[in-house]
Amino acid sequence: MANETRLEYDSLPSVAPSYLRAATTLSGGLSGDETIPTIIAELPDLEVRAEELAKYRKVCGFQHSPYLPVTYPHVLAFPMHMAVLTHKDFPLKLLGLIHLRNEITQYRGIETAEKLHLEVSVGGHREVEKGVEFDLVTRVRDRAGELIWQENSVMLSRQKTNVPKSKKKKHDDGLGFEADDQVTWEVPENIGRRYASAAGDYNPIHLSPWSAKLFGFPRAIATGMWTKARAAAELEPKLEKPAYTLTLGFKKPVFLPSKACFSYRMHEKGADFALTNPKGDIVHLLGDIRYLDSNSQG
Repeated sequence: MANETRLEYDSLPSVAPSYLRAATTLSGGLSGDETIPTIIAELPDLEVRAEELAKYRKVCGFQHSPYLPVTYPHVLAFPMHMAVLTHKDFPLKLLGLIHLRNEITQYRGIETAEKLHLEVSVGGHREVEKGVEFDLVTRVRDRAGELIWQENSVMLSRQKTNVPKSKKKKHDDGLGFEADDQVTWEVPENIGRRYASAAGDYNPIHLSPWSAKLFGFPRAIATGMWTKARAAAELEPKLEKPAYTLTLGFKKPVFLPSKACFSYRMHEKGADFALTNPKGDIVHLLGDIRYLDSNSQG
């Protein structure tokens, strides 16, 4: 493609320059017929570092295993996410982007010793009522070139659009499933800093009450991908198959510190789950796991 930008790495880029660019980018948006250009970042032969993986497992609650946690490739690719989203050709402002939905498909278990080929890409957008949505796509291939893991993060940049406002629903239909079990999470005040240390995500809204207030939050909030990882850690030992799609929507934030209630139902197709406040009247996450059939291929 003529307007395609490719970033090729032989090692993971430093996130410090990306954070500097994010902090100094004061404006951003799309106008007229403008869209997000195609930007692709690639890194072959990435090796997982055992000590970093162990730190991530501990902060997210994953058990030790010869396979990577299903959410860990997101962390491996995070420096490339930052490089793409702060690239000079990327027209939106990184700070203030909202992670709405996240879908991960794991086509097979990924062994911790495997060398991985990572690819991160953006391109195009959708106008919605609240602004501009786009997909941040991450793909992981093995040394044979087979797609073994894929993630689609749906991001929102708030701005005025021509999409008419929809009527607000007068009532919530609930979680949409009958839970078989539930676990109470104690979400500590320092979980944002602990996750940042393990995953490299130093978004200020997760780190302290003071930095969160700069962005309009009364207190710091838990990182969305920590809550997804914590949910996956709860369910992983109960899953019957290693190949599945894990999908969720991020709803209301989890303020720090707090208690949260993780409810779930296991069944032959996978699982349904939700994270709510202890009363059950505020939904933080709503998602499901669906096993892939034997014909699914990466």
